[in-house]
Order: sequence, then C-alpha cells, then structure tokens
Amino acid sequence: MLAIITGTIRPSIQMNQLTLRDENERLRQYEESIYFLLDSRAFSKIIFCENSGYGIEKLAHLLEIAQKKDIELELLSYQGNEKKACIHGKGYGEGEIMDYVFSHSKIAHTEPCFVKITGRLKVNNIEDIVTRIDKEKTYFNIPNRTRRDIYDTRIYGMPVSQFKTCFLNVYEQVMDEQGIFLETVYTGILQDNKIKVTNFPRYPRIVGISGSGGITYGYTEWKCRIRDVLSRLNFYRIK
Repeated sequence: MLAIITGTIRPSIQMNQLTLRDENERLRQYEESIYFLLDSRAFSKIIFCENSGYGIEKLAHLLEIAQKKDIELELLSYQGNEKKACIHGKGYGEGEIMDYVFSHSKIAHTEPCFVKITGRLKVNNIEDIVTRIDKEKTYFNIPNRTRRDIYDTRIYGMPVSQFKTCFLNVYEQVMDEQGIFLETVYTGILQDNKIKVTNFPRYPRIVGISGSGGITYGYTEWKCRIRDVLSRLNFYRIK
C-alpha cells in the first residue's frame, strides 16, 4: 500500500492563511510524521512531497531508516507556483503537489491505490485502517457529523487510476476567497461522477495542529470506538 504525504516546509510570506510559519518547526513536524508512518509499518511505500523548494537534505536520514524497515521511501521537493497558490488558496498548493507526485514520482504508479495524508498530522490508528482497506474502493469521511456538505481531505484514499482520471487537475478550480475550497471541489467531483464513497473501515484518530487555522486535532478513544461502528455503517458521508 502507498501513502502520499503532502507538505510545505518553507511557506511563502504572501500566504496569509497560515498560523505556523517557522520552517524549522514545520520541518521537525514533517520529520516526526514521516517517522511515525515508518514506525507503524502500515505502508510498504511512502512518498513525501513538499512544494516550497526547501530540498530533502535534512530529511535524507529517513531513507536509511526506511530501508532498514524494508519500506520504499521517496522524498520529493520542488518550487510550486506561489503566485497562483496565494491567489487561489491553500488547497491549490496541495492539489498541485498531487499533480507533481503523479508526474514525477518513480513509485506513485507502482501500487493500485493510495492513501493521502496531510503532512504534520498523524493518524494514530493508521495501521488498523490500512489493513482493512479494499484497494478498489474510494474512501472519504465528512469532517464531523455536523458538516455534511463536504468531504474531508486531510486523509482520503482511492485507486490511482481514478485519481488520475477525475481529480488530477481540478485544483485549478479552488478559490478560497469565494468559498470554493479543495474539499468543495473534490466533493463536487465525487457527486458529479457518481463515485461511490465508503467511510474508512475504522474512524481515523487524527492528532496534530492545523497549519492554516491553528486548530489542535485530538480525540477521545471511547467516542472513537462508537465512531468505528458508525464508520462501518457508512454514517460519515454526505446526505
């Protein structure tokens, strides 16, 4: 199974949607997130791609750790289109990263499906989730039970062929100032193409801090066990 982790180590000073700008702290958090996935052994292949042109030298030591764990790790860094990202919004940058991954990665096409995780976040039960994934299904959850108009893009999964056919270039439609977020665009694609959405087989235990809103993500385990049951019933979907 393939994991794709998206990130921006050195954000543009023109991007006004971020609360955490310190590149050293962002680098540290990305490093922790990658190491967490390596340690979980949930994935046989992991791609980390960041779009600030920071380079991969300070993360290169993770390649040796991955090799010892028999995990294929690919580290990518490129300079994204800062001008367009500032105009369109944060989701544009993430969509551009996914486009870059499928255009430049050596291993993105070697697995039939992938799980995408926003960098600097950890999904504490990721191994439990991945072992139950059907590689032919499309996995999204709504952000919470009170928000049923969009799907969450912090973590999602689908066949590689489906992403390349339906989702690859749609980030150009993002326009945050008009309320057209990446979540909005992806949700529209899912609905317009009548793609059947399945909740993750276990409710994701997400921890970390949002880089844009500064929100701290956490969870209560007993509540998540109830949510596990609801996930299996496909409760966390748009209605």
